[in-house]
Amino acid sequence: DISELISLVCDKLIEYGVQPHTVWSDYSYNYRPILHFFQEHGCSHYDEGLLMQYRQEQQERYEREDLLRKNYLNKTRAVSRLQEFYRRGDLSHVVAGGHAKKHINNANESLLREFIAWSGPANPKTLLDMEWAVRKYLFWLETQGVDDALDVNAHSFSGFMTLASRKYAEGSLHDLQLFLKKFHQFLNTEKGLDIPYEFVLSLPVIRKKRVFPPLTKDEIQRTVAQVDRSTVMGKRDYAIILLSARNGLRGSDIIHLKLTDIDWRGGEIRLIQKKTGNPLVLPLLPDVGEALKEYILNGRPDSRSEFIFLRALHPYLPFNRTMALSHLWSGYQKKAGIERYAHDGKGFHALRRTLGKELTLAEIPIMTTAQILGHRSVDSSKQYISLDSAHLKECALDFSGIEVAGEGYGNE
Repeated sequence: DISELISLVCDKLIEYGVQPHTVWSDYSYNYRPILHFFQEHGCSHYDEGLLMQYRQEQQERYEREDLLRKNYLNKTRAVSRLQEFYRRGDLSHVVAGGHAKKHINNANESLLREFIAWSGPANPKTLLDMEWAVRKYLFWLETQGVDDALDVNAHSFSGFMTLASRKYAEGSLHDLQLFLKKFHQFLNTEKGLDIPYEFVLSLPVIRKKRVFPPLTKDEIQRTVAQVDRSTVMGKRDYAIILLSARNGLRGSDIIHLKLTDIDWRGGEIRLIQKKTGNPLVLPLLPDVGEALKEYILNGRPDSRSEFIFLRALHPYLPFNRTMALSHLWSGYQKKAGIERYAHDGKGFHALRRTLGKELTLAEIPIMTTAQILGHRSVDSSKQYISLDSAHLKECALDFSGIEVAGEGYGNE
């Protein structure tokens, strides 16, 4: 299956250290067009001749100057990677991008390793970002003549944050501040470094955050209607979609959902969330339960894997990246005629966002919504209030009864 092959290639790129957001962008601009090309030609499986036809068309576009050289090279590289993975089951010459690594002295390197271990379990990307922030900080200290982080003083990290505020955007500055605060907590509790870091590293950084709209009921219904539930893949995908749309599970929790996480007699789903590490108990809704039973009993490949959802291709391994769910969702959206573009907010996670909005419209208490969606804080659930335009209008005040005082444009 060409969609499955693309998913495997993207997973392999992430495995080799390419940042997930980079892979998603690569998929949107370079791999999704290949998938669409195959679909337009009525072909769902890997076909070398059809892939070469696609490559030829890209070359012709480049020769007509309809395609920039950079974009042409990216598209042909995607073709080459699909060919290589199909033949070898692996990729070569993958250079991971992301943050440039700053080289620090051995003592600071050991200190950084100790801090990462002390930080405990976390999302792999979070750990990489944390390492990037602290490494950059330690590197800067060395350029200032501070070779031992335990010799740092308040003036030192104030200077670093001042420099960072001129260089980084709000989002990066916020993360940098957060990680350095945690690093200094580590230095204080584990190394006895007692300096007043809280004030400088607690100054508020306002992050510009875009609130994506939810999916419409029509978009969800049209997309789900494309799932062929008579096939093994369709049974699997239908159950996956329902878990997100009806129970609000994150993609990371769906791909790691185990057979033992389903309490059939108690009618509950019990799991430990991958993102927060906190336990979550949700009701096993009737339609979700039926979809899971249909897949497990009549669709799931014969496997000793403890995970529920497996790939449709041999050797029937579980998904190791949530991007696979984004691929299957966008594929069904394409069949439904729903246009997509990179970072449009209509991806697989939008199912969870839509449930959050529906709970808000139903006037479910924000605390309950946070518990259902597994949020550590109700602040994460408050974003759904901004999607409830009907109730927000009730909060608006008019100016009736308010006399305008003084001169203004209306009195000229």
